[in-house]
Amino acid sequence: MRILLDDTETNLNASTISDGLRQAATLAETRGRMIVEVEVDGIRWSEDDLNTSEGSSRAAAELKLLSANPAELVRDTFSQCARAVAGLDELQQDCAKLLQASRTKEGLDGLLEALAVWGAVQTGLSRGLGLGVLSAESVASRGIDLDGAVKALDGRLRSLRDAMASQDITALCDCLNYEFPPVVKTFVALLEALANEAAAEAANTVRA
Repeated sequence: MRILLDDTETNLNASTISDGLRQAATLAETRGRMIVEVEVDGIRWSEDDLNTSEGSSRAAAELKLLSANPAELVRDTFSQCARAVAGLDELQQDCAKLLQASRTKEGLDGLLEALAVWGAVQTGLSRGLGLGVLSAESVASRGIDLDGAVKALDGRLRSLRDAMASQDITALCDCLNYEFPPVVKTFVALLEALANEAAAEAANTVRA
């Protein structure tokens, strides 16, 4: 099986996709990098494909892998999340206007879109921190209140879902118009601060 890492052919020798991935991941790690994209015989594999034992245990003609610096990956993830959150204020307040105008379906559809963004941002935050580039201790030592921001968001999302479940339009609109804007502002600042910390770590890695 031909195994390429970052468009360069390696001398790795593997009989299955999973073994090739394992060896390539070890090689990437020695370079301070991690595998972020997998292509098997010209087809890009998703995370679900990789988690399927039937697929990863078979052989392939070519395994093409792309790696990234973990700190750069975390930086980019948090920067993208910050931009996504920054756009939520307008979306959520537009939802409130629609709900107040009795355009309930449109308002709720927009609200579900906003919740999907929040969900994606929470996942991005969790995965980014899970890579180990930034520790909770190092973040806290720099005055970044990660726990406070996360708890504030969880509280507002809970209030929003409670209001949706009880079909309390007034409570929904109050939450969107008055409770969420400070949380959006805080979360954007948090994500930007984390992105800056990751950028500093990436720069240190390059210098090293």
